[in-house]
Amino acid sequence: MELRHLKTFKFAAEYLNFTKAAQQLNFTQPAVTAQIQTLEQELKQQLFTRIGKKNFLTPAGELLRTYTDQIFSIVEEIESSFSELSNSYGNITIAASEGYCTNCFPYVISEYQKLYPHVQIKVISCNSDEVIKGIESNKYDIGIISGELNKNGITNIVIAEEDMVLVVSKDLYVRYPEDQLLTNFPFIKYQAGEYFETIINKYLLQSKLALQNVIEFGSIDAIKKAVLINIGVALLISDCIKKEISNGDLVPILVTENKVKVNTSIITLKEKENVVTIQSFINVIQKIWNRIPTME
Repeated sequence: MELRHLKTFKFAAEYLNFTKAAQQLNFTQPAVTAQIQTLEQELKQQLFTRIGKKNFLTPAGELLRTYTDQIFSIVEEIESSFSELSNSYGNITIAASEGYCTNCFPYVISEYQKLYPHVQIKVISCNSDEVIKGIESNKYDIGIISGELNKNGITNIVIAEEDMVLVVSKDLYVRYPEDQLLTNFPFIKYQAGEYFETIINKYLLQSKLALQNVIEFGSIDAIKKAVLINIGVALLISDCIKKEISNGDLVPILVTENKVKVNTSIITLKEKENVVTIQSFINVIQKIWNRIPTME
């Protein structure tokens, strides 16, 4: 049973005149007759009866009209919902670390604006702990964090899993043995949230590194620059340094066979996850995140 046949029946049942129904549908009268006959064959029921010069619905026709009205009411609701979705208005605030804001969100926002040009977007740069606090206090609508957040009232969606890589500049790598690199030069770490700190400590424990000097930065870009100008070694997410490793500016140092991975997650309040603007933005992130040329 095809929806177009039901639509033809709906008009024919309303006008009780196949010619008028055909005019409304921009069909020929024989086309309307043929579609009604197809329906009658499929349902094994006569839908119209003709008395004199007038058409009337049979009991089967009356029943089908009731169902058809319900069906097209649902169709109109679907069309209305998608129209609302595609013409969303409102404001949305997203919070994430500087690296995500600088390297990822321009692509995400560009894609989102193509679909929802009327939504006003605000992006806030802060560390993962501040992102979490902002989501919990309803200050931010969507957060991107390194790690996962398992708390009541919070929706957590993992969108990426990446390796942590210990790197040093090519210049230092060719001048010093690895053991000297790890003992004579500072360890440059990312000043992030509790989860990221746990990941770093896990890596250090597995690699049995005893750090003598630690320098902290709140920016991944600042860490990369510090390593590139030979200040020390750094532990970074692999996706952040694809370009630098590929062109040979940074060299990975393998100090443990056990890989330490870090997740990237979207977080939002459960009570807000079905808000049209928030849901649509999350959908765009999930769709394109792994195709973004991040930080290359």
